[in-house]
Amino acid sequence: MHQNHRQFLLELGCDKTKHSHRTLLDHLKGVHDLLRDWGNNEDVCNAGLFHSIYGTDTFKHVSLSDRSALIDRIGAASEELVRIFSEGKRPFFKNIDSNETRLQLMEIEVANLIDQHSGHKTLRKLLYTKISDGAKAAIAMELSR
Repeated sequence: MHQNHRQFLLELGCDKTKHSHRTLLDHLKGVHDLLRDWGNNEDVCNAGLFHSIYGTDTFKHVSLSDRSALIDRIGAASEELVRIFSEGKRPFFKNIDSNETRLQLMEIEVANLIDQHSGHKTLRKLLYTKISDGAKAAIAMELSR
């Protein structure tokens, strides 16, 4: 994680926001690190780092509502993934026309669920999609716990 990204998350109070029995900062970093370890590109990793910064259907806390501030930090492609993740129909994002974007979002969802040690039923379904081999191996490991 870039130091300036960490500083931005600290400025947003992510180190004080509760999420999954720890802080939002810890969760966001965990998702980022999984995506990085699975070989995802920088846009996907950055989107994972900020994936719930606008809130989601299950995590209602909004840490940031200014899209331009995030675009300035991580670029338009990463921010677009963050926006879609926050509004999208998880976990399969069937409302997204682009297969590449849909797979990137599913990869973020897998990292999100694994980092929280939750969603085993959903992870089983995601295992049979075209996500990366690294994500599939992580799902198999998570399900064996």
